[in-house]
Amino acid sequence: MNPKATLRLRRLTAIVVVAWAALALLAGLELRLTEPGAPRLPFELENVAGVSLLVSELGPDAASAGVEVGDFLTEIDGQPIDQWMPRLRSLLRPGEPNVYRLWKRDGRVLEAALPARPPRGSLSAGLLLALAIPVLAGTIYFAVGLGVWRLRRDREEAWAFLLFCCTTAAEIFLGGPQNPLTWKMNWVNAALLGATSFHLFTIYPIEPDWIVRHRRVLALPYLGALVLSCAALTNPWLGVNPYLLSGLVLVFCLTLVTAGIGMLAAGRSRLGNAEAASRADIVLIGALVSFMPVAALMLAQIFLRVAAPWWLTLLFLIVFPLAVGYGIVRKQLFDIRMVAKSSVAYGASTLAITGLFAFLITFANTVVGRFNVDANSRLFQVAFLFVAILAFMPLRERLQQLVDQIFDRDRAGYRRAVREISEAMVSMLSIKEIVDRILVAVTDTMGVERAIVLLLSEEERCLRSEAWRGEWDPDALALELPVEHPICKHLWMRREELSRLDFDDEPDPEVRDACRDVFDTLELELLVPILFGVDLLGVIGVGRKLSGDRLGVDDRQLLRTLANQSSIAIENAKAFDEIAKLNETLEARVEERTHELQKTQEQLLQSEKMRSLGQLVAGVAHEINNPIGFVHANLQLLQEYMDRWLRARERGEDAQTLQEAIAKLLARSREGTERVKKIVQDLRTFSRMDSAEVSEADLNEEIERTLTLMEPRFKDGIAVIRDFDAALPRVRCLAGQMNQVFMNLLMNSCDALEGRGTIKLRSRRIKSGVRLEFSDDGPGIPADVQSRIFEPFFTTKPVGQGTGLGLSLSHGIIERHGGRMLVSSTPGEGAMFIIELPLQPALESLEAPTAAAS
Repeated sequence: MNPKATLRLRRLTAIVVVAWAALALLAGLELRLTEPGAPRLPFELENVAGVSLLVSELGPDAASAGVEVGDFLTEIDGQPIDQWMPRLRSLLRPGEPNVYRLWKRDGRVLEAALPARPPRGSLSAGLLLALAIPVLAGTIYFAVGLGVWRLRRDREEAWAFLLFCCTTAAEIFLGGPQNPLTWKMNWVNAALLGATSFHLFTIYPIEPDWIVRHRRVLALPYLGALVLSCAALTNPWLGVNPYLLSGLVLVFCLTLVTAGIGMLAAGRSRLGNAEAASRADIVLIGALVSFMPVAALMLAQIFLRVAAPWWLTLLFLIVFPLAVGYGIVRKQLFDIRMVAKSSVAYGASTLAITGLFAFLITFANTVVGRFNVDANSRLFQVAFLFVAILAFMPLRERLQQLVDQIFDRDRAGYRRAVREISEAMVSMLSIKEIVDRILVAVTDTMGVERAIVLLLSEEERCLRSEAWRGEWDPDALALELPVEHPICKHLWMRREELSRLDFDDEPDPEVRDACRDVFDTLELELLVPILFGVDLLGVIGVGRKLSGDRLGVDDRQLLRTLANQSSIAIENAKAFDEIAKLNETLEARVEERTHELQKTQEQLLQSEKMRSLGQLVAGVAHEINNPIGFVHANLQLLQEYMDRWLRARERGEDAQTLQEAIAKLLARSREGTERVKKIVQDLRTFSRMDSAEVSEADLNEEIERTLTLMEPRFKDGIAVIRDFDAALPRVRCLAGQMNQVFMNLLMNSCDALEGRGTIKLRSRRIKSGVRLEFSDDGPGIPADVQSRIFEPFFTTKPVGQGTGLGLSLSHGIIERHGGRMLVSSTPGEGAMFIIELPLQPALESLEAPTAAAS
């Protein structure tokens, strides 16, 4: 069968068993929910292995008729189990007796005519628990099997585990009350459970060689389950003894389960200390903990006629899917043998202390009884127990320390090594010293035969050997791993340690072989990445332990901790080297950076000036176009009037009217040219292109000049209210830069008003100089924006409509003039910008901006 057909078969069978388990859950729930309203048998029954019924509790009529707990029910009204079970509810009628045939412990057969008991009406707490636990246990099996299948869908053991979990969940769901559907489903499922158990135990975690060579053998249990299922379903027509058939199903299931576990145990005994041994240990211990209580109860029910509630064993049964699912999903497992040994040691010591303490209590009671101590005996007992507790506390602590030293010796040594390395690496500033210290800790503390540290060469973009300990082949030390190698990609992307086994499931054979070659060439067991943030700095590689033990969870934790510690130390060492190099050229770099910042500042100033100039030119062009267009039209009329005036003179007519019209056209044209002349003069004065020197300026006039150039922005509906102080003193300043500030504030007000509103301008003399106020009745500025409004590049305008430099540069200009700029605004009530300037600023503060302006 080709791989695609195999995957399709697995997917199809997975869907079938999931649907089968879901059907069993629904059938079981329906029975459990409707049972309280149905007539009951005169005794309670326990389902034995899904194929027999054992009396577990007696009603009053049954007890008086000689029925005993432990009897097997075989027939009702002369019908065998496979015939009366489908018709049980129709057979049981309140007040009408039924004839029950039971098989007693001594082999006798008892027949008793007993009436059915009335419905329960309500469920007791114990019965609710008996109904809820099976549903919970079955759901756990179903969910774990489905989850492992989703995570490891490409692996056969995950598929086999899903088949096993779904059939086991169905078996649990179908336990308890029965109807025709669940009874037949129970027989079919018991046979399937044996087949899926054999399938799982023979391929995971150890697959015998004969199974590898003869894969079709795994189909035989399923074929046997199919035959038994067909026999169970057609038994009413075949007429086979139902107890013989149920016995065959039970033997088939138990034989396959036992055979599978036996082959797994035999394979485990041959593994020794290999990696797969831990998986086998987990499966075997999980099976022992889960299935032994079930098997013991089943044997007790069959041979000893013990009527114990079967659902109690389900509390143990849920251990198995969790253990096996963990083994399939996780590549690296915890050391279960060490956990078991330490648990036994702790249990034994606790039991010894408890026994000794119980002996002292008994001794105290014996003394009191022997000597017939009076009423003060209670006080003596309490005092004696108090002294005993104080005496046993040091003993308990000493025993716990002893167990820790025996079973936690390596962990204590690892903690000590990590502490020493952490303290040492704080003062290490040499990469060579750091990696040597790591190797000493790895080889001496963990006891590995070889270790190596590979660091990333940023120039060549590859991992190469930096330091090593142990016996190494020169060719292995010369190995270089480029960052494009699958090993490097796995270490960087997975961000966890890698072993050779991690590539067993790699679908690409070239990638799998390339990664395995690295481990084989270096003869390493584990590679641990040294990561800093998102960067891969290097790798710590370790070989086998000198003791022959595998690298356990504690070893991996130690290596991860060392890798984390070394990553910080390596970065610190690199930073120290860079700082040393930077110090050598610090002055040159500072001067270069200062020059770059000055150039950047000049470019920003120029950029903002060009932006403001662009907005200004648009308005000025409009203002100039109007009078020029008017003059151009007048010139055309003047030409016509002149022609008519000349013809009138030639004919001797009166041309006085034409002369007056020509005079008016010339006067109006002169007004237009005067308007253009004034605009050009204001523009030249505004920009101060002919002067960048400090001079005294009338700020009222400068504001008026700026308003003249901004007039096109006001015509659509913006009113400008002037409240100027006529006696405002002249201020010594760079008038061109002040005009830039005024224009920026006015443009911002126009943008805020969006063509409609009022701008109020106010100037006053104050004690320290002059105060200018620019306010509008726009939407205002939020408080969070006010705190950042003078920051460079901060703007609330859409992209492409604002640079975020206007107010920042304006604020800088005012400060260089020795003044200050403030903002005051309440959202919804407009905004006000306040400028306060001294009359005589310090000249040296204006030298830098003068140069920048030039």
